[in-house]
Amino acid sequence: MHEAGFEGVYKQKTRQSMGLTGKVDGCALFWRRTKFHLIESYSIEFNELAQRQVTQVIGLNPRSEEGAAILNKLSKDNVAQLVVLELAQQSMASRSNREPMNQVCIANTHLYSNKDYPDVKLWQTLHLLQELDTFIFARGTNLPLMICGDFNSTPDTAVYDLLSRQAVHPGHPDVNTSDENGPNILPDIMNITHSHMLGSVYNTVLGEEPNFTNYTHQFKGVLDYMWYSTQNLRPLSAAPIPDESAITRYGEALPSTQYSSDHIMQISDMQIMNGGGRPA
Repeated sequence: MHEAGFEGVYKQKTRQSMGLTGKVDGCALFWRRTKFHLIESYSIEFNELAQRQVTQVIGLNPRSEEGAAILNKLSKDNVAQLVVLELAQQSMASRSNREPMNQVCIANTHLYSNKDYPDVKLWQTLHLLQELDTFIFARGTNLPLMICGDFNSTPDTAVYDLLSRQAVHPGHPDVNTSDENGPNILPDIMNITHSHMLGSVYNTVLGEEPNFTNYTHQFKGVLDYMWYSTQNLRPLSAAPIPDESAITRYGEALPSTQYSSDHIMQISDMQIMNGGGRPA
């Protein structure tokens, strides 16, 4: 990647829940050197946030029965990344007024995959958004934001609702899980919220989410999204998702000889807007 003109950062998953024998992947972010400079890089370990939740927020001993049960449910080794990138060639407007329109914050994550624990994925999403709140507001800027990744959540989930609507309906099944799923890990429904006004790139450009972004023998549906702050970013395009006939031409499911991943690549051209809604 470096020889191709890119710089990047990588964050490996932690190994607490999977042990030394588990398969370890992670998250990576790359940017073209001629277009961006790295200003800041920050990584998130959800296991660490879970430990903080139990000891500092709830006030439990992590070795107590209740504390250990919550930690065991939340510690799934997932991680996230944040970077702040600065445009290498700034517009004259951004040079003169020194507003942060020449910078953008990119977040990247891969949430827990087990479909039977939507509350864990919602907890991870909520805490990612809270970390972004702290990260951006501490800088006192109106920093453009993109959140990308595999959220392992379809558009009918509470995760999607929280990202797109800043809240979750109290009657949503994802926040009313049974005792069989272990201890309750979610705060009061009124506290499941955030301050970011986000749009889904593909929903905005195409008018709806794709039919699928993941296509396997066991599952076919949308799990991956590119979210953007609507007040200062505008999606100009979204690369088409191949239809089923194009995918099954090379096999019954993904990956295949033509598509190296079971997930479809998502691509968009984004435009940074200034405070008046004009291009920066």
